[in-house]
Amino acid sequence: MTDKSKSILREISEWFILIIIAFFIASIIQSELFALTEVNMQSMMETLEPGDKLIMNKLAYNFDEPERGDIIIFLRDESVNGVLGRASIYISDIAKKLNKDFRRNRLIKRVIGIPGDTIEIVDNILYVNGVEQNEPYARIDPYEKIVLNRNLPKVTVQDGELFVMGDNRGQSADSRDFGVIRRSWVEGKAIFRVMPLSKFGKIN
Repeated sequence: MTDKSKSILREISEWFILIIIAFFIASIIQSELFALTEVNMQSMMETLEPGDKLIMNKLAYNFDEPERGDIIIFLRDESVNGVLGRASIYISDIAKKLNKDFRRNRLIKRVIGIPGDTIEIVDNILYVNGVEQNEPYARIDPYEKIVLNRNLPKVTVQDGELFVMGDNRGQSADSRDFGVIRRSWVEGKAIFRVMPLSKFGKIN
């Protein structure tokens, strides 16, 4: 093998190593710090629309707990456990994206109740700890002309649990249907919308 051939092989191997390192760093950032995620369902309209691309802060709840009003991203029935668990989820997400698919149990909802809260819905009116809630973000159904909260017997949120609902109440499967979620399922907090550019900015 000539010196020129050796030089080319060395350069190729160096580029290959750099690509691997870059992928590893990107994986750490994506799995441990911040992640780009896409809205695939209608349950958070009008706040979030299908196709919106969001930045999720995965550090948001490392030292603090979710608060009422936060928009969280969670994996239903799947705990987000440690570095290896999050890395495994990230790699699985890449595989699904290559197959033009997405993780069906990744949901985006708004926190309505935190541990210690009691939630009740009577005649479409949501009560938290006995207080009627003013929810400017909740979508008014275009046909019924009201927020479709439905009815729900009183639920008490226990430690390690959250009660969540979509803003588009008439088209959201949430804690009214499948009950409270586990705190351990939470991936992070939706904090910023990057696409579409017309709605670029912080999420409320």
